[in-house]
Amino acid sequence: MGGRNKKKIDEGFCLFGAEILQKLMGDLTAEADGVRESDDIEYIHRMRVASRRTRAALPIFACCFSGKDYNRFRKGVRSITRSLGDARDLDVQIDYIRSYLESLPVERPPVWYAGFLPPTDDVTVLHESGSAPDEMALIVTEKKTLTSRITLLVRRLRSYLTGGVAPPVKQAPEVAEPLIRSGIECLLLRWTGQRDALHPDVIKAVDEFEASGIGDDLLIWCREQIVSARLHGTDIHSRYAFETAYHAISMNMEFLFSFERYITDPERISEHHQMRIAAKQLRYTMEIFRDLYPDRLKNPISMVKQLQDILGDMHDCDVWLDVLPVFLQEEEARATSFFGHSGFMRFIRPGILHLASERRMKRNELYRSFVGYWSEMNERGVWDEIKKTIIEPLVIGSGTGSPENTQEPERIAFIADIHANLPALDAVLADARQRGVTHILHLGDLIGFGPFPEATVRRIREEGITGICGNIDTETLLMKKKDCRKMAKKTEKEIALCWTKKQLSKESQSYLFSLPREIRSAILGRTFLLTHGSPTSTTGRIGSGTPDTELSGYASSTGADSIVSGHTHLPFTRTVGGCLFINPGSVGRPFDRDPRACYCIVNRDPLSVCHIRVPYDVEAVTGALLDADLPGIFSVMIRNGLSLEEARFHSVENNPVKPGDGVSAQCTFEPSITTPEPR
Repeated sequence: MGGRNKKKIDEGFCLFGAEILQKLMGDLTAEADGVRESDDIEYIHRMRVASRRTRAALPIFACCFSGKDYNRFRKGVRSITRSLGDARDLDVQIDYIRSYLESLPVERPPVWYAGFLPPTDDVTVLHESGSAPDEMALIVTEKKTLTSRITLLVRRLRSYLTGGVAPPVKQAPEVAEPLIRSGIECLLLRWTGQRDALHPDVIKAVDEFEASGIGDDLLIWCREQIVSARLHGTDIHSRYAFETAYHAISMNMEFLFSFERYITDPERISEHHQMRIAAKQLRYTMEIFRDLYPDRLKNPISMVKQLQDILGDMHDCDVWLDVLPVFLQEEEARATSFFGHSGFMRFIRPGILHLASERRMKRNELYRSFVGYWSEMNERGVWDEIKKTIIEPLVIGSGTGSPENTQEPERIAFIADIHANLPALDAVLADARQRGVTHILHLGDLIGFGPFPEATVRRIREEGITGICGNIDTETLLMKKKDCRKMAKKTEKEIALCWTKKQLSKESQSYLFSLPREIRSAILGRTFLLTHGSPTSTTGRIGSGTPDTELSGYASSTGADSIVSGHTHLPFTRTVGGCLFINPGSVGRPFDRDPRACYCIVNRDPLSVCHIRVPYDVEAVTGALLDADLPGIFSVMIRNGLSLEEARFHSVENNPVKPGDGVSAQCTFEPSITTPEPR
């Protein structure tokens, strides 16, 4: 978990966290007195929401605390959230029951009449002087509560059913059956009783939270961070803050979209509930980081909130449809125990069934709204807007080693297919710095086949290099332990991916999972689209053999000025239909019979593309492959710049490889860009 001593802490990020947590904890503690003393359900609602938001924010800023403090704060906030949960849920249900009763027509005479109770709320006593029932007089004294009315009804009804009191001669007027209100009022009675019974526990939880001092201690920490940061002129807009925001929001979007396939099935109630939770987490995360962005993510937050509200209302209906049958069973058991039979349920059951029918119809209506709204969000490009907003500061601000660099770049580098070859990556980064590159972007396949997967991912993150996920990255993450154990005859690729998965920390796996499948950004005055393979597939291939017609199709369908892809491990540049296509080649596993690392630089003015070849310590890599007990064929590939298929049939004696000496560069320029010859 958190731990300030384990790694260098970004002070700007911790200042940002302190400002967020100070407001959230202030909101939480401000509601305590209202929760204790007021009948207004909004106090508990606001306190619970504040605790949930605080609970969502704490893990994001865990690195700013010591492990001991973080765990204490997290457990304390989680405790108050749970303590308020049942009470808040009952408050919502009770509030709905009351509003539902108000929507029902008045039933005259009420079901409580029929000789057992007076026909108005202001009547409390039936004067029974021993005369005939039609001579009974009503004595108005005070308005009774629902509880006393139910008690009086039960007493008279029981007496009537056991023969103690004769039924009245005067009958109530004919009314339409079934009567609804009595069942709903009984439900309100039970729920209100449960809520009253919970309130002492709620007060106790609030008192214990305040007595623990967790809220005060967290507020003190926040104030200390803010004062110290202001003295040193610390800015919250650090690269680390933007990177953390990007990964946190991206992960929550991935979680939300993991349920997309269940949207069209109205019966996937559990998945719709999980989707509601995912939407809430995404919204909370965007709200935590919104102050980093000029538009504060206003439109996306608003639309995700509406999605969450629809799913929340659907979930409320689902809860009602679950609890109402249970309530009927419990009431029937209670009536049978009290009266000796379940005849009294004729007063209760119609209202509950009526409510269940209304909730079912409402659920169906909300489901249709949900499906339509999801389509609307896709059509309006909400998800693309979020992705573009959170990636832009990293693309434009991604420097080579500096924490932040927000000036418009004049020269950027693209790297691809590193494949856990750390020495090759280090050589490329050093060369790019010498050439004045201010921004580097990667095109995926950071891992797989090479001996340094964890170190490679860490280096990419340390250097602030933004990029996308490659097909091997994805395949590695999806490898399962049981599958690796079951494979009796694994291929070289399967051996490599199983080994790689074991080497990756949870943090690195989480980072790789969060990488987007593509990035679209304005760079060098052009619209660049970054993909690993082709715009339609992470395993698509764009290279010298791709027909112009296919490239023209990509250009028109994407609307991009430049499309940069990897995957082929072969450097490539071509302009078709005004769209510039680039493949920077491979850093860690070139396939063009030149083992030197390959990457490319794009200059703004004049627009040019230069493919750079950089030598590195190949023997350090092959030695590490041997130490890791990875297939020897990988060493053949790296030493000779060959693909796996070529390496299987390669003979150095018959097919000598002649790598270039030192560093070399081949540059092409607009408008007549040609593919550089492989070295």
